[in-house]
Amino acid sequence: EKDAWIVKLNNTGVIQWQKTFGGSASEEAHSIQQTNDGGYIFAGMAQSNDGDVSGIHGDLDCWVVKIDTIGVIEWQKTLGGTNQDIANSVKQTSDGGYIIAGETMSNNGDVSENNGNVDYWVIKLTNTGVIEWQKTLGGNNADIASEIHQTFDDGYIIAGSSSSENG
Repeated sequence: EKDAWIVKLNNTGVIQWQKTFGGSASEEAHSIQQTNDGGYIFAGMAQSNDGDVSGIHGDLDCWVVKIDTIGVIEWQKTLGGTNQDIANSVKQTSDGGYIIAGETMSNNGDVSENNGNVDYWVIKLTNTGVIEWQKTLGGNNADIASEIHQTFDDGYIIAGSSSSENG
């Protein structure tokens, strides 16, 4: 099984610290950003319900982890339903919270609906990881969000792929 691996390099590429995060099953980190407090937020997917991971909902969950400046976990959240849910992009927002984009096959738990197969899943979290809102976008085939950014008008722009012809 695999763990998420976070490596901090200095400005000449020398490792300052590195940590692995996870449990007895597989975890991955897909996106990371430095946060306003000097720490970091990373997101990906989790299968474990032990070790550094708790609160798993089903098959795979979106996994969001806030760490401090040296990689100590401040909080972690698993988000999703009973099917596959994966975070592909995480960014800190202007209000200090976080926006996440990824994919979901669930239609229960934290996921409000599923339009068919895999949908874009967008989740807005507070600065402590509480869900403020979430939304699925897509049609009857595979729709996967790869990247999200906050726009100047405090909205969001999402890039990804779609195999759907409806929705």
